[in-house]
Amino acid sequence: MNNDLELELFDDAADDGAAFAGRPWKVLVVDDNPDVHAATDYALKDVSIFGRPLKTISAHSVDEAIVRAEEHEDIAVSMIDVVMETDDAGMKLVKALRNKGFSDMRLVLRTGYPGYAPELAVVTDYEIDGYHTKDELTRTRLISLLTTSIRAYDSIRAMSRSREGLELIVRSARQLFRRGNLEMFAEGVLTQIAALLRVDADGLVAAAGPRGDVLRVVAGIGRYSATGPLAFAEAAPDIADLFEEGEPNLEPVFSGGYMGLWFDAGKDGRLFAALRTDRAVGQPELDLLRLFASNIAVGFQNLALIEALDRLAFRDAFLDLPNLNAFEHALGTALDVSRAGHIVKVHVCDYQTMVASFGSLVANKVMQEAYTRLHQLCQGKCTIALIAEGAFGIVDPEGVLSTHGLSRVLDKAYLVDGIELAPRPTSVMIPMDDLPEDRSRAVSVATAALIHIRSVEDGAHVRYGKAERRAWERQGRLEEALKASVETGRGFFVVLQPKVMLDTGLVYGAEALLRWRVADEAISPDEFIPIAERTGMTRALTGFVLRQVADWSRTHMREDAEPLRVAVNLSMADLNVPGFAAWLCRRVDALGLGPQTLEFEVTEAIAMHGRVAIRQVELLSRRGFCISLDDFGTGYSSFGHLNTLPISLVKIDRSFVRDLSGETANRSLCSVIVAMSEKLGVECLAEGVETEAQRLALLEMGCRKAQGFLFGRPTAMDEFAERFGLSG
Repeated sequence: MNNDLELELFDDAADDGAAFAGRPWKVLVVDDNPDVHAATDYALKDVSIFGRPLKTISAHSVDEAIVRAEEHEDIAVSMIDVVMETDDAGMKLVKALRNKGFSDMRLVLRTGYPGYAPELAVVTDYEIDGYHTKDELTRTRLISLLTTSIRAYDSIRAMSRSREGLELIVRSARQLFRRGNLEMFAEGVLTQIAALLRVDADGLVAAAGPRGDVLRVVAGIGRYSATGPLAFAEAAPDIADLFEEGEPNLEPVFSGGYMGLWFDAGKDGRLFAALRTDRAVGQPELDLLRLFASNIAVGFQNLALIEALDRLAFRDAFLDLPNLNAFEHALGTALDVSRAGHIVKVHVCDYQTMVASFGSLVANKVMQEAYTRLHQLCQGKCTIALIAEGAFGIVDPEGVLSTHGLSRVLDKAYLVDGIELAPRPTSVMIPMDDLPEDRSRAVSVATAALIHIRSVEDGAHVRYGKAERRAWERQGRLEEALKASVETGRGFFVVLQPKVMLDTGLVYGAEALLRWRVADEAISPDEFIPIAERTGMTRALTGFVLRQVADWSRTHMREDAEPLRVAVNLSMADLNVPGFAAWLCRRVDALGLGPQTLEFEVTEAIAMHGRVAIRQVELLSRRGFCISLDDFGTGYSSFGHLNTLPISLVKIDRSFVRDLSGETANRSLCSVIVAMSEKLGVECLAEGVETEAQRLALLEMGCRKAQGFLFGRPTAMDEFAERFGLSG
């Protein structure tokens, strides 16, 4: 038969089942004779099989052949010379290729020595597709051999892809209770369809919800593997009209080199798969596609049910936002994959207080607005979840957030239903690599960090690293130690600092200051008093100070036989508790103290609090106790409150005294406070007086009382009495 006629017949057969035009079948030629390579290349020039050209890859030894096979994993046929560097080199190469996993590749042995190796024995003992002498492989027979081998290779590859697709779908079924299972399921759908059609997996799957939602990409493969969750029309504009053609009858549609297929899950929504393919599809394959689509629809319905359950588990029922479960899941994933980035905890508002003041609708709208601001700031790269009333947790694996950005978006006023609200949000940003590996413990650390920052710097946005965590852990240890000391009464002692008349230097009173020592460490009041206020231990501390003052006052008198009046500080945490003043009066009476031996100091924050704290102070004033306003000028300062509050004395904060001199005295804020106090009939005392120049300047402006290191440091009670000549 004429060779040209035979080639034409082969080309006609190829047209009936053409795969991608232009992509060559790879043929590995292994022979140590260069003439064989040249002859093979010449014989196969311009030959196409099943609509695809051939590409020969040359190797001249066993080792080189293995290297070429590993470089080109999609070699369809390998034509191997039996005798090369050794008499059995070709058969050794066959074993090596099969042992290395090249099971799809078709192997054909060629020999120039007929009868050297018995043909029947070779075919029986080795997994090969043919055993021929070089002389018998004319051009026609060579092409015939390659055609049958490539057909076998293509079928095996299709079965392999089919098996891989089924395995992927089975794995998807096992993963149904894990988040992201829809993406795995959709990728399996693409792989399986590609296997059924015997084409490469190159396409995408999009999903639409039951309410006619926009069709969005959920999985991509091949050139679409990097496609994000975009709308289908945006992700694949060149085939955007494909799904419209297939939607009415749910039949496979072929257009523009793509196949489109709908999977209907009824009330649960729809899936649409688009796959790139140029080959014609026969009726058997169409029947398989229809059967496959019906089975996949059932699987999709099951997925929809799981997604609904997943939504209940991972969404807040009231605000329809991701919840604590979603936060912990995202955090666990981030900790497993990479410890880069941060987690952020945000306290937006005191939710229950806002509900009580403005109603739940307003409170919920504030949280929705905060979520919207955070979502825009995160640029879609973070998981934001409602983890508690009024609080969000954010998993930021890429580190896109900053404390400045959080402050900028959260601290702006919230306008809700015509009401402008300023809830003072607080946030902590914790580096992921500073967290424990266990996600539950990591959440606990983040929660503790937020509590810490809110207790010391409410309304701030801070980065919370290892140093801050150590400080918080120290506070935890101090809290436990403080509780133990309160229960046993050990570790506390009281020191006294004198109050003097500036003109005479006479000690007319003292301030009682509580000190605490634990494990041979003196703990600053600035450190342990906030802990006591946060944990409700200040009343017990006040009781301890009162007992110490009472014991000391009974035995120590001034030279005129009058008791020295001692000032005791009261905590705003106690004054805000109804009934505290009544309890205090009962304790004072029981200890034998009274207005002659005792006075109280409160901070100017009293003016910022509600009527509860003010009524407590008014009760103490009616009982005859002198009330001093401590650290005046550093906080909520208002002379107007001196008219309404029962204040007997204003203590000018040391920050106004520090830079006083004779030259600056009359131009200082200190002189303004002294003058206004005098006009309002309230005494004043300057704190932090350390130099003679400060004393003289205060006298010049009319201040008569002072306290500071110039007159005496805080001293143990017995030493105080001895130093200042109090009788005991």
